Formats: sequence, C-alpha cells, structure tokens
Amino acid sequence: MPIVSVQMYSGKSQREKDRLAEAITADVVKILNVSKEEVIVLFTEATHGNWYSAGVRL
Repeated sequence: MPIVSVQMYSGKSQREKDRLAEAITADVVKILNVSKEEVIVLFTEATHGNWYSAGVRL
C-alpha cells in the first residue's frame, strides 16, 4: 500500500488538495502498477512561520 506524504504551507483550498491527490494517485497507479484503492495521500499543513531552511525561517 503506497502512502504519499505531502507537507505544505496551509492555505490551499480543499479543491486544490483534491486535485493534487487525484494527480498523485494517478501517477502512483501508473508507476507502481497498483490499484487506486491502495494509494493513500496524506497532507500535513503548517503555517508559514513554522518552516525553516538552513536555520532561517521561510
């Protein structure tokens, strides 16, 4: 069972996340040759102040 984790800034609409999950699922199905029912996409969202790169807040 493939599980794809997407970490992103909060603020995207539910429709945008739905569309992204559909696209990711379609690609996983094609590449890994599994059924779409086996694919799980998990979104983890955080506000902009919680992201850092090289010790600097993004």
